[in-house]
Amino acid sequence: MTAETRVCQNCKTSFTIEPEDFEFYAKIKVPAPTFCPECRYWRRLVDRNEWNLYRRKCDMIGEQIVSIYREDVPFPVYKQDAWRSDAWDPLAYGRDFDFNRHFFEQFQELRNVVPHLALVSSNSVNSEYSNQSQDNKDCYMVSATGGSEKCMYGNWYQPGSYFCADCYMIEKSERCYECINCGRCASTTFSQDCFDCVSCHFSFDCRGCTECFGCVGLRNKQYCWFNEQLSKEEYAKRLEAFTWSRPVIEETKKKVREFAKHFPRKFYHGAKNEGSFGDYLENTSYARLSFNCRENRDTAYLQDAWKMIDCLDMTEILGSERSYEIQGCADVYRSIGLRSCWTMNDCYYCDMTFSSSDCFGCFGLKQKQYCILNKQYSKEDYHALKEKIIEHMKKTGEWGEYFPPKGSSFAYNESVAYDFFSLSESEAQKRGYRWYTPAVREYNVTVKASALPLTIDQAQDSILKEVIGCVSQETEEGRLAYPECATAFRLIPLELDLYRELKLPIPQKCFPCRRRDRFSVRNPRKLWGRHCQCQGALSILGNYTNASEHFHGDKPCPNEFKTSYAPERPEIVYCEQCYQNEVV
Repeated sequence: MTAETRVCQNCKTSFTIEPEDFEFYAKIKVPAPTFCPECRYWRRLVDRNEWNLYRRKCDMIGEQIVSIYREDVPFPVYKQDAWRSDAWDPLAYGRDFDFNRHFFEQFQELRNVVPHLALVSSNSVNSEYSNQSQDNKDCYMVSATGGSEKCMYGNWYQPGSYFCADCYMIEKSERCYECINCGRCASTTFSQDCFDCVSCHFSFDCRGCTECFGCVGLRNKQYCWFNEQLSKEEYAKRLEAFTWSRPVIEETKKKVREFAKHFPRKFYHGAKNEGSFGDYLENTSYARLSFNCRENRDTAYLQDAWKMIDCLDMTEILGSERSYEIQGCADVYRSIGLRSCWTMNDCYYCDMTFSSSDCFGCFGLKQKQYCILNKQYSKEDYHALKEKIIEHMKKTGEWGEYFPPKGSSFAYNESVAYDFFSLSESEAQKRGYRWYTPAVREYNVTVKASALPLTIDQAQDSILKEVIGCVSQETEEGRLAYPECATAFRLIPLELDLYRELKLPIPQKCFPCRRRDRFSVRNPRKLWGRHCQCQGALSILGNYTNASEHFHGDKPCPNEFKTSYAPERPEIVYCEQCYQNEVV
């Protein structure tokens, strides 16, 4: 079997279907996709809302709740306890399949009448404002987070994270602030791609470091200041002299960004990968075009997916095998087209269904088997009807495709697609997406961001009572740059405690604006073919001198790779071999 080039039916660009892809499609008996990998990812993200939360009533008990759904959605919305109770029966919404109509049309009608969970979250304590999360305690405004405690304003806090805020992709870390892609760190701030670090600040790509400041690419170091080795006494003296004021912090962040440009970085983020390509990968084997993936084997076109085997086109998944076109699920096996489902086997095109097997086109089921469109069947009748529906969907071109974007419960700017594929309102509507324009916020701002104390020691407990106007709203430039701005915000006590412990000033931006800043720092989920920039003794730009001799001697490195660093970017990008020569 050979690779084939086809034209994406969505963006009209060419894409390649690899021989391994064809083998997988044959194995699960689906036709080759009509969308390119990026458009398939885009389509899944349009169906996912992580951050936009609304106050509304629970349609079962009338209580005010927090939900990812607005009041004007066509379906009922229940709070967690009500939805999981026996007070309603999802099978009561069951219906027969109509072979004269498309499957997705019939499924959407079912989806629009069955009660929805207000938030997809479980087994959490005092974590009302968390979504797509589980097993958390005392967490606030987090998403895709599990096994964490006292974490706030962030995404992808993983087990063992404690008392952290404004972080993205951290694991087993505590007392961290504004850290991105870090693990097993403590009392660390404004750092990225750091692991096993303690009391490090404004650092990048460090491992096993303690008490380092403004450092790049260090390994197992202590008492370093912008990569300069200091004595314990001199380091303490400099740190004591550092003023943790907002202007000084912003200036230091800029200084570190410029400093980091003079050091080589590996063409991708990750380690212990075999035959894989993408970014932010760890312990994978033959994971192709994947991003933020760990412990995956024989997979492709995955994003934010851990512990996967023999899967294609999955987004935000934990634990799966031989499955395809799935989003926001955990522990799903031999399944196709699932959304927000946990612990599922041999299921197809189900949504918000849990601990079930052998179900097709179902919504809201719990611990069920042999159901189609929420109607119960015998084992024999289920399998016979399932095969007929699959043949019908093949004729209509639906089989193997993910749910169409027009069926999403969210407007484009409410979905995660807006984070990774930002479009203006006119661009989104031109492509057929809905757009949500919220009501004008009329908060009674009591303190302007520009009037906030410069240091945390100037902040009194009374700041918890203030409504702070986001600094993005103080200029026309800021309003244009941050269209999702909440315009104003308040602090919570836990947040203030962390700022005081880490000696950090109160932020001037609201959480959505801070989140946008954080997302802009990470590399895009896109790859470019490039050559290693090591030219022998120097980098190709001449702004870095190698510390050791490389395998290619004084000649340019011959290695090529796929990287998320675009060719026009200023960073020095090395292959794995050249990079390891310099930092290990």
